[in-house]
Amino acid sequence: MTRAFRKRVKPRKFQRGDLVLKVLKGLISGPRGKFRPSWSGPYVIRDLTREGAAWLTDLDGNQFTEPVNVDQLKKFYA
Repeated sequence: MTRAFRKRVKPRKFQRGDLVLKVLKGLISGPRGKFRPSWSGPYVIRDLTREGAAWLTDLDGNQFTEPVNVDQLKKFYA
């Protein structure tokens, strides 16, 4: 079972300074419903932890107060 999981999962490689998008999770409510955006950002990775979390900063320089798991991020290509 572990072998099958590892075969399909592609590890994400992030570095400090990468631009990323963060997934928006939550209840689907409001007038836009399922048509609301699924991702927010772009953000800059300020620092990475060994546990698989990233500290983010928006483009204006405002820093997040909590780290974000890298499973909730994807690279932003401009």
